[in-house]
Amino acid sequence: MTKWIRNGLIGLACSLALPMAAQAQDDDTREILTRFAADYLEDPTFQADVEFGVLVDGDWWTVALNHAEGDYSVRPGAPASPTFYYTAEAETLAKVDRGEMAALTAMGKAFSTDYAPMDIELMEGAGFDPIILSMTFHFWTRGTPEIINWREHETREVHGGNAGIIYYQPGFRSGFGYVMPGQHVNADPRSRTNDFPTLIVFTGNRAIARINGIDKEVGDGQMILIPAGMSHEFLNPFDQPAEFLLFMFGDGA
Repeated sequence: MTKWIRNGLIGLACSLALPMAAQAQDDDTREILTRFAADYLEDPTFQADVEFGVLVDGDWWTVALNHAEGDYSVRPGAPASPTFYYTAEAETLAKVDRGEMAALTAMGKAFSTDYAPMDIELMEGAGFDPIILSMTFHFWTRGTPEIINWREHETREVHGGNAGIIYYQPGFRSGFGYVMPGQHVNADPRSRTNDFPTLIVFTGNRAIARINGIDKEVGDGQMILIPAGMSHEFLNPFDQPAEFLLFMFGDGA
């Protein structure tokens, strides 16, 4: 086989592989979004009718959910009217689909400028309604009742610790996580206080709680209530991860 024929065949194979790979990813994305949309219509606790976008690795999709009609649609392209949309890496979307990571965990970040593999954005002209956070949980969590195997979920490093997010609604936030050996949660002074109370329940091993600059060892079976405005950090100088559940509540949470 001459060199130019060989090179030509290789080039043809590559040019065919690219659109085939893109089509396969489109099919995967459509199937994933369809599974979540169909399940959402069966949710007995959250039944908002909504249309939003999903931007997966630069490709737009529109999801429309209508409980009143018992119908949904998943179609390629951006929403026609201004609304909110999710950005997601295809790999992260697949993890959420398989139940390996919660969507809210994928969106977790300490500051708005931080990177997250999944996020919520607004189209130009759209406003943000806090109820979107609750809708996010119910859309991206399948099953009735919605059961969360939180110990099996992946966490991400946020605020200096390994954190996962369970549920948000106005006035309430919940999560779980680990302070790994050597980690320092809230080392950044901007993270050390909240405008609302925080309750931390330790469910495994121990850590050092630094509250208003005073260190105290806390661990499995203990809870610590941190009032609004109180400085708090957590450090782990030990050799085992400290496991915890996190609850934030009150105005502004």
